[in-house]
Amino acid sequence: MFPLPSSSKTLPVLVLLSVLEIGVSSTPSWADQSLARVLRNNRLSVGVDASVGQPYLFWNPRSQYLDGFEWEIARELASRLKVDIQPVNLPWQEQPQQLQAGKVDIILSTREQGSLDNSKFAESTPYYITSQRFLVRRGAVLIRSFRDLIGKRVGVVTGSGGAALVETYNRNRSNAIRVFVSPDINRMVKQISDRQLDVLILDEPLALWQAKQNPNLAVVGAPLLRIGLVVVVNKQDEALRQAIDQALAEMRQSGKLEQILRRWQLWQPQPSLSSSAD
Repeated sequence: MFPLPSSSKTLPVLVLLSVLEIGVSSTPSWADQSLARVLRNNRLSVGVDASVGQPYLFWNPRSQYLDGFEWEIARELASRLKVDIQPVNLPWQEQPQQLQAGKVDIILSTREQGSLDNSKFAESTPYYITSQRFLVRRGAVLIRSFRDLIGKRVGVVTGSGGAALVETYNRNRSNAIRVFVSPDINRMVKQISDRQLDVLILDEPLALWQAKQNPNLAVVGAPLLRIGLVVVVNKQDEALRQAIDQALAEMRQSGKLEQILRRWQLWQPQPSLSSSAD
């Protein structure tokens, strides 16, 4: 055991060391190096998968580059952080693991609030409030609510929110809805046009996009299962998350977020996304 110092001058030093020790141990959790890393590297790396498709994120054959409203949002975030954007091609399913491994700084493609483990990942505020919508042939069956789907041929995307809604409804009502599940959206859209299906339940951006591309189709009924789309970072990257939130707040206030969504014909009056001018 070391002897105690005898000099009275040592006491202030011990007190100072104690204060410093307390200061280190009480360092705020957001004081990490995630934002500093992005700024030092002068780039924001983003996991992308062009197969997610229009209007979210896709490969534009005309520009020979990435496109979509989520890609525009990612570019604007990088611009407001005053760094370049670096797309990193990663299969959508693998992106969370690659984010954890440090291969990218953020992921954002169709990531819904609460969809990932909150002990490993943190989310931004929403940049879009999505929902499930009914897509039908114009002038065909009248669909306002789930009750109107009883006896109808209803298509849903494998693993989607629409599939979960129909499954829950059918479980409580003896399979009243005739549901057809497929991962191939284009095939189901064709089946709607060919009268092989009566209605599709799709994520709102996808439903609106399909109606825009196919004049004989229409989006009907009230939005169902509203949920936010968010940017995802690693749990420990709180400084970066706060910077992303600040950039999104500026985009809302300036009207830039609305401008992007309007360009893709996705803007809906949503209080949490509105600019200060609304």
